[in-house]
Amino acid sequence: MIPGALLETAPSTGQIWRIVENQEEAATRRITRSAEEQSRLEALLDLNKPAYLPGTEQLHWLLKTPFRYPPLRHGSRFGTAFAPGILYGSRELATAMTESAVYLWLFRAGPTELGPLTRICDGRTAIEFSISHDQVSDLTADTVQRYRTRISATDDYSFSQELGARLRDNHTAAIWFHSARTTSGINCAVLDPQAIPVGTRPTQQHWQLQLDSSSCWWGLAGRESFEVRYDDVTDKTGRIPHPALQGPG
Repeated sequence: MIPGALLETAPSTGQIWRIVENQEEAATRRITRSAEEQSRLEALLDLNKPAYLPGTEQLHWLLKTPFRYPPLRHGSRFGTAFAPGILYGSRELATAMTESAVYLWLFRAGPTELGPLTRICDGRTAIEFSISHDQVSDLTADTVQRYRTRISATDDYSFSQELGARLRDNHTAAIWFHSARTTSGINCAVLDPQAIPVGTRPTQQHWQLQLDSSSCWWGLAGRESFEVRYDDVTDKTGRIPHPALQGPG
């Protein structure tokens, strides 16, 4: 049962940061001999991908892509495995970096032998863009703080996914909510592409990262570096909890 207080919406605007892998729009150009061949290859590849969500046609490609793919087997914070794609980001760049580091550590925890994953040195692009809509849910409001632990649970999506479904049914465009990985961070889940103003082009920053078993360092020329400590995102057992790591049922 979802309390009515959690279904309230109001006009809201804000800036969102999102961390994505360094990408090239025309990466296929390196394996084709002409622009015509590249266009044909891109078209063939596109036929094998899910259709874009209606309403994303006018969005920048970095912003519309998350709406194209549904969540993985365990779903996401506010979407089941069968729900339309959701764009997630963070109000603060540091929060986005912390969330990104957590998923790198979870990925790194999969192989039995780490090999080259012992120390990951790579690049990431931080994009920033705005949202604005008349129907936005603010789950960080003082009036609903008693539900914070359930909404932002580190190891259970059941309550937040039910809430996400109800909010989507109520035509909620976006959700502000507390990060599960840093106590001071605020995240945003964009359910409706209409929450992103038409013509929005995200600004981009290209950061370097170095991640090992103890920390994830982020650096950018001309900016102060940022570091996430592994111990700051683990539970009492020294592991990072996540719904995908829980047993059946």
